[in-house]
Amino acid sequence: MSPCPPCGEEEARSMGVNTRQVRFWVVLASTLITASSVSVAGMVGWVGLVIPHLGRVITGANFNELIPASALLGAIYLLLVDNIARNAWSVEIPIGILTAIIGVPFFLFIYRANAKR
Repeated sequence: MSPCPPCGEEEARSMGVNTRQVRFWVVLASTLITASSVSVAGMVGWVGLVIPHLGRVITGANFNELIPASALLGAIYLLLVDNIARNAWSVEIPIGILTAIIGVPFFLFIYRANAKR
């Protein structure tokens, strides 16, 4: 168990943590992890942005339900988009294009809904 509940930046500084350096290394590590995931999986990253939000709408904020629901919804979403990409036109469209076409409006809707708060 941690010594305190999630602490803010001031509390971390008072405990002697160099918050500027920690923030730099966390952002760098996150960027490298994201870049390596995209380089392996391609531009299907919209699934990671759209599906957890949709799962949260369906199940609520309980992670015991949200994580399996997100995995199941993500699999269903990719199967549907892949079938559309292969069968809707005479040429196969890259799946990343279709996930972006579906994901961008959804993500903008979520962004605007949160910006109004």
